[in-house]
Amino acid sequence: MVEGPTAKAYAIKINKEFNGEIVKDIIVKTFRRIHIPINELLGKRFINADSLGKNIILFFNGLAIRLHLMMYGAIHIYNINEDLLKPEKFVRLLLKGCEKKLVVYNAPIVEIDKAEELVNRLKNELGSDPLSNNWDRNKAIENLLKFKDEKIGIALLNQSIIAGIGNILRNEILFRARVNPERTIKSLTIAEIENIVDTCEFLSKEFLKMKIEGKRIGPLLMVYNKYNKNCKVCGNKIIFYMQKPINRKTFVCTNCQK
Repeated sequence: MVEGPTAKAYAIKINKEFNGEIVKDIIVKTFRRIHIPINELLGKRFINADSLGKNIILFFNGLAIRLHLMMYGAIHIYNINEDLLKPEKFVRLLLKGCEKKLVVYNAPIVEIDKAEELVNRLKNELGSDPLSNNWDRNKAIENLLKFKDEKIGIALLNQSIIAGIGNILRNEILFRARVNPERTIKSLTIAEIENIVDTCEFLSKEFLKMKIEGKRIGPLLMVYNKYNKNCKVCGNKIIFYMQKPINRKTFVCTNCQK
């Protein structure tokens, strides 16, 4: 599953490689979430790309395309005459410019709309994003406190609370914050909640830095996929289970995380 840092890294790459292209042709293989005639994008100049949570947004002179790659989606940018790396049956969106073409494979969500309406809709649905220029630490804390009876391990995956946190990040955040994912939010102290929110921001930025540098995030992982390995802090064995009711892979050091 693409998490916030990966979405942001894709946006940065698109800005660098598709900058200034004018849409000469467009192919969209979806009939859902298309709110305007597709041909309205023809002749529009690509302005920039950004991310909001796990969503990637492409802006074109008042119009926008939202992409959510979920588990298997990917974005590639080719020279205009270059052959595609994957069969056309996997293409969900293809934008041809003058010199480059942007191809989205296997994305389950491709949404096209007026930019203002699309962005406002997303902002109303999502919590504050640690990688956004408008990151609001206090709003994130406030959002968590609205779900007092929820387990913190589940709440961190709720995109309306904090946008962009996926399963890898939530495991690593809770390990560094020394908090067990089974604890309810009402059982946490304000200091613990503040630490969790600050760790969301810190780790999201660290993950993004490695993505931009083209590095694997493995060296940052202290608990994720470390089942039965020794905790790097205390030496205790890391345990693994599927947290209910969301059935997501969960790794915990029960000695460090209380």
